Amino acid sequence: MLTGRIIDAAEAREIRLVSRVVAPEMLGETALQAAQSIRENSEYGVWMTKKGLWSNVDAPSLRHAMELENRTQVLGTFTGCMEEAMQAFGSGRKPDWKPL
Repeated sequence: MLTGRIIDAAEAREIRLVSRVVAPEMLGETALQAAQSIRENSEYGVWMTKKGLWSNVDAPSLRHAMELENRTQVLGTFTGCMEEAMQAFGSGRKPDWKPL
C-alpha cells in the first residue's frame, strides 16, 4: 500500500492478500455463498469474532489480545452455543442456534 504499486489478482492470491480469486460474473454468487456460510454460525460467535478482530487491531500486546479472547470464550459458555455445537457435532447434525 505504501508504494502504490498495482498488483493483479494472481499476485494478490500468491502473496495471500486474498483467499481466492473468482471470475467477475461469479462475484455475486460467491459473496452470497460466503454470507450464507457465516449465517450458519451462532449470532454470538459471529458477533464476538467481529468484535475481537476489531478490538485487537489496536491491541497493545499479544497478551492483551489473548486475554480478550479468553474472556470472550468464558462469556460464550453462558450462551449455550458451545454445548449445542458439541452436541450437534456428536450427533452429526447442524446446530440449532438460539437467537441472542
